[in-house]
Amino acid sequence: MDFTEIYALRRALHGCPEQSGQENRTRAMLVEFLTERTGLELYPCGAGFYAAHREPEGGKPSIALRADYDALALPGGGAAHLCGHDGHAAALCGTALSVEGESLGRDVFFLFQPAEETGAGAMGCLELFERERVERIYGAHNLPGFPLGQVFTRPGTFACASRGLTLLFLGKPTHAAYPEHGVSPAQGVGRLLCALPGLADPTRYGGMTLCTVVGAEMGERAFGTAAARAEVWLTLRAERDEDLEKLFGEILRLAGALAEEYGLAFDHRVQDVFPATVNHPECAREVLDRCGGRELDVPMRWSEDFGHYLRRCPGAFFGIGAGEGCPPLHTERYAYPDALLEPAVAAFRAILLG
Repeated sequence: MDFTEIYALRRALHGCPEQSGQENRTRAMLVEFLTERTGLELYPCGAGFYAAHREPEGGKPSIALRADYDALALPGGGAAHLCGHDGHAAALCGTALSVEGESLGRDVFFLFQPAEETGAGAMGCLELFERERVERIYGAHNLPGFPLGQVFTRPGTFACASRGLTLLFLGKPTHAAYPEHGVSPAQGVGRLLCALPGLADPTRYGGMTLCTVVGAEMGERAFGTAAARAEVWLTLRAERDEDLEKLFGEILRLAGALAEEYGLAFDHRVQDVFPATVNHPECAREVLDRCGGRELDVPMRWSEDFGHYLRRCPGAFFGIGAGEGCPPLHTERYAYPDALLEPAVAAFRAILLG
């Protein structure tokens, strides 16, 4: 197979990064590429789409392969492909091209998903399971720091569950000269921050747990007014969904108790919710066997909304090494290496041909 068009597609996608939920040009580019080069049937699916390869006489279990295509939102606005979703989408297009005219003995659905970075994309694309008979689903992510082209996965949890949590505390404002007349969140927030490492201690749970303080804000730069409002921003992670729920509940209980103790109003918000990506053991073993994979000892700490699919259908998520010298994901020097496209297509084909 000539990969010239796939390299060009990856670079074109890289050149038009779009934030989660705004991937209109990216989606149109992928639809155009597949429409012009394949006879696949294309259907909308949530905010994304899928392409169907059907074989009426196929006797093997039907398979869905998924790729994401959103870019990472930048702090100052805009977006950039700093996670490699441009490469994921290009590799899936390459896999679709590679099976054109082939008899695989099964139906295959190539699922192109938006909004992975926020955890919102997979939920909409669950429509696939209502429309089609999907018996297995597989997906992949590039892994900087690992040998180029080497497949890695594991039975059970591949990537951790995570949840963004905002804690809001509201007291009573007062003049900075008379703090006793107001209600400040300072002491309660301070005690909470000191207690968080103990609440997330993995020895209290069944697997890895982590609570990361990503930011906090209290009061304002007005030296005549005592602080009356505070927010604390946390990311919770756990190897198991049940441990994440337990950690979430422990934090809310402590925050609520401290708010009551110090006379504060309390509320919370949740965002960027990702379930654990839990591989079906048999499917993970198939990936390891068919792709010459290596088994990971521990799950990846980052999260993937592919976990939503694995709650509906047996399957497996795996990583493919992007090179030991490749810069880490979500850093300004990162870019999906073109040299990874052929191994990625080869891994997907190995699964389809198994």
